[in-house]
Amino acid sequence: MKKKLTALFLSMTLMLSAALTGCGSAQSASPEEPGETQETAAQTQEEQVMQTAQSADKLPETFKIGVVIWSTTDDLGGASARLLDYASEVIGCEMVYNTNISSPESQITATENLIAAGCNAIAICNYSDDILPKITSLCEENGVYFTLIWRSISDPEVKEIVESSPYYLGNTCESEEEIGYRMGKSFYEKGCKNIAVITQEKGDATADARDAGFDRACEEFGMNRISEVRNNTLTAEETTKAVENFLASFPELDGIFVTGGSNTILEGVIQGLALHNKTGEVKVACIDFISDLDKYIEEGAIDAISGGHFVDPLFSYMLMVNQLAGTPLSDQCEQIDLNFINLESPEDARNYYQYCEGDSYPYNEEEIRSMVKYFNPDMTIEELKEIAAAYSVEDVVSRHGDGDVEDAADE
Repeated sequence: MKKKLTALFLSMTLMLSAALTGCGSAQSASPEEPGETQETAAQTQEEQVMQTAQSADKLPETFKIGVVIWSTTDDLGGASARLLDYASEVIGCEMVYNTNISSPESQITATENLIAAGCNAIAICNYSDDILPKITSLCEENGVYFTLIWRSISDPEVKEIVESSPYYLGNTCESEEEIGYRMGKSFYEKGCKNIAVITQEKGDATADARDAGFDRACEEFGMNRISEVRNNTLTAEETTKAVENFLASFPELDGIFVTGGSNTILEGVIQGLALHNKTGEVKVACIDFISDLDKYIEEGAIDAISGGHFVDPLFSYMLMVNQLAGTPLSDQCEQIDLNFINLESPEDARNYYQYCEGDSYPYNEEEIRSMVKYFNPDMTIEELKEIAAAYSVEDVVSRHGDGDVEDAADE
């Protein structure tokens, strides 16, 4: 088990204070104030130590946090890495990313490599539940805490194994099945009937849940899933080719659902439809934001899009940092829930990039420090969950903006 650094810091300081007080009292003894006891004096000393901690700029030790993620250069992965780097600079941690993953097996290797690199805790965007028992064993054997990002555990047996580990701190995610359903419903509202899907290979927990929600919408609203492409490593060029194949094989095609549009997949869809003058005629719904969304929405190249979930890793990160600093927010693993942000107009997109994912961050230095109990003794797991649940364009503007944002959607 990791050392409880703050507890050690407190006790050492109290011991030193007691020693100094003893030396000084021999020279300048004074009677106790009425009602004063050794216990209340010790409490006062502890309060002084905590005040020192609150006024510190950095944590007393530089912890190393690892992240297993597909990329730190695409829109979603890049935005998440920038936010984590910013938070680590604020509170004094070191980030290490491993993007050398192409399969569930390689995610296990990536975790091993981060442990070997000296990481104290690791956040993992796991492909599936199947690798988690091995991940759990690795972390337990090496005394490394871990969390999941953008993921929940659906397999009951795996869930029991993972959640019984004292090194598993919890996960941060959205309701993936619900967002798949909402994307499916958006096609119905646009008058679509025959929809193709671009998604991940079966076994990817997030894509499978989004698929399930989309299929539920198709059944409820009488739509057809006429074709699909499943590939975990699609490039923009390969995606464009897939769209061209859809158009050639299914003249009745009137919608394309992309379960995950980062890594240039959504750009490939837009390009494929544009090449055949189908922009606006074939509706596009996607999960994950990309650059130039205001332009694409205005041109009719995108009809429904949800995302903004680059903040998820920050909350799993806070579970790890609080644990490592000796001020855990909970004595059990926790799930932190967030909402996707929906963009329905160019104004929505401009507001989002101005206030959430542009030149500024959705949480400033003061707000980041306040999520760490070492700096803010009043922080609780309940409050951290409330901060996460409140995340939206309006929420960020209310904290950082000069006024209300018109037409910004938060759910």
